[in-house]
Amino acid sequence: MAVPIGFELRTPQDWVDFSIADEASENRVADEVWTRAREGGFTEEQAGQYAEQLRRSVRHARTAGAVHAAGTFQVYEDGALIATVLVSVVTPPATGDIIGALTAVAQPAHTDGTWRRVSTTQIPAIGTVGRVHGIQNVTQDGATMRCAVMHTVVPLPGTVNVLLVTGSSPNLAEAEEIFELFATITATLTFTYQGEAAASTPPAASSGEVGG
Repeated sequence: MAVPIGFELRTPQDWVDFSIADEASENRVADEVWTRAREGGFTEEQAGQYAEQLRRSVRHARTAGAVHAAGTFQVYEDGALIATVLVSVVTPPATGDIIGALTAVAQPAHTDGTWRRVSTTQIPAIGTVGRVHGIQNVTQDGATMRCAVMHTVVPLPGTVNVLLVTGSSPNLAEAEEIFELFATITATLTFTYQGEAAASTPPAASSGEVGG
């Protein structure tokens, strides 16, 4: 079975790709978010909080071994929309049917308001994949924030690894719309293979490598 060498994922036109190469990239993202927030009418304190949230997201992605990150920070009359999508290559802790094992996991309810649902879904160019989504407490650099989170687990053909696509947003009031957005983005995922002709993709397509 052919092993993919990369992937493409289409994000909305107002999203940007985040460099996650080094600490300098964290600072660039934070500075951009701070500027957008101030231009949108937020106070310096509010702008600083938003900038730090995105800085933590980029740092967490980098230290967790993510191979790609994209996101958006948009200011509207009723507040800011923050959302990120991270793509990581992960080696499952156990061999076997990763999707079967995922869907067999219990779906606990918590008294603190967090929850998760486990299911499968279809990505047109790939087939059946596993999915976990819900409201979770996300800890980054010692700070905990409640977020709408969606993980999509995509088996990598010809390997024991999986591609993990994680969408996260602190906009809990719009959680259902956020989940639909993450599902739409993930549904555009395609693999690229050695020797393929360059694909004709829209400018909003993001790409990354899946191997060393």
